[in-house]
Amino acid sequence: MDLKKKVIAFDMDGTLLNNKKKISLLTKLYLKKLSRKGHIIVLASGRPSRALYKYYNELKLKTPMICYNGAYVFNPHDSKFPKIEFEFPKKTILDVIDRIKPHIKTVMCESDTEIWVDKKDDYLAKFFWYEGMDIHYGELKDTLNKNPMTCIVQTPFEYRDKSEIESVLKNNPELGVRFWTGSPYFELFYKGTSKGNALKTICKYYGLTTEDLIVFGDAENDVEMFNVAGVSVLMKNSTYNLADKTTYISKKDNNHNGIYYTLKEIIK
Repeated sequence: MDLKKKVIAFDMDGTLLNNKKKISLLTKLYLKKLSRKGHIIVLASGRPSRALYKYYNELKLKTPMICYNGAYVFNPHDSKFPKIEFEFPKKTILDVIDRIKPHIKTVMCESDTEIWVDKKDDYLAKFFWYEGMDIHYGELKDTLNKNPMTCIVQTPFEYRDKSEIESVLKNNPELGVRFWTGSPYFELFYKGTSKGNALKTICKYYGLTTEDLIVFGDAENDVEMFNVAGVSVLMKNSTYNLADKTTYISKKDNNHNGIYYTLKEIIK
């Protein structure tokens, strides 16, 4: 690959982060080196911005960040960047929740400043970093007073039939559902909102094409960015059958500097 400036985007959990939720020192130093050379390092996650800032600052980034799988995209250091703020219509959420209510254990919606959750959920609180947020507890039909950016649902493990949930969404063809790996949670999303579309906006802003885009991911919510990137890498530790959608499989997994060793081969 030539040394032209690249946009290099990373999913977080299972990709840039190891199982201890840290960026390894070797990977961190290499990404800082690439930044100094002019490459544009982008964090692309289903997490909110408040859960990304720690890693963003650790890498000393000044680039856009992709949150909520593309529903919220902004650059905290560049007011000229065309911010993306997608709002999930609350009426649609309440309608879908009502139809699958017998199978719901927990449901949570949030914007970048507020959280609406029907009951306490320690796993979601840890993953989404509730600290400092305005939290509304109770039935969403009573508390959800704004359009949020994301909607997460917990169901019993036995109710993980994606086709059955998709049948509930048949009246909303613009909606999709993604199950989280190894957990009883799934997220509702609008099909036009994705990491891939967010990265198109980022590439355009920097005067680059998606052929100048390198992406790393490990799960279903990374497929849209795999589809648009000039070079795409599936992490070796992925539990999804996505190898046919990517250019490479990482040389090592997320616990053994998979990003470092793979990028060293791609960018020579």
